[in-house]
Amino acid sequence: MSTWTVPERPEPPIDPVDERAALDDRLEFQRTTLLLKCGGLTPEQLATRSVPPSALSLLGLVRHLSAVEAWFHDFDGRPDHHYFWDYEPGVKGRSENVDITRADDDLASYQASVARSRTAVAGRSLDEASADSGHTLRWIYLHMIEEYARHNGHADFLRERIDGATGE
Repeated sequence: MSTWTVPERPEPPIDPVDERAALDDRLEFQRTTLLLKCGGLTPEQLATRSVPPSALSLLGLVRHLSAVEAWFHDFDGRPDHHYFWDYEPGVKGRSENVDITRADDDLASYQASVARSRTAVAGRSLDEASADSGHTLRWIYLHMIEEYARHNGHADFLRERIDGATGE
């Protein structure tokens, strides 16, 4: 793959129908923002590190957020899947270990992790607690929006370092 696709990112409505719609819309906006920051870049660019000694890269952020989506996966009762592994089944690694030849796999894993999250919580009450962490689904949504927003700030700086692109 030469470059990652640039997704379209609609603005969340300013008058959501209810709390759940507001949370879903804001989280989707943050998820798409991450992919927008990666859009149009080659695997080599996606693996570009920030500044020494940091190992932070856009590809590393995608890998990290694939695993962080597991907060939602707790609701489906299924075991961990490959998006938590460091390119070797069963070996959980760190997201800064990136391999440019696996960039497509990392994007596919991220997309699968997000799809699993959506399915795992569909129709569940925001007051329902995770059997694993004990946190309510409402708290998890808020935590995930915060997590994405923080890392999307990192992604802004990384993207600017790579090709000078700034902004949304």
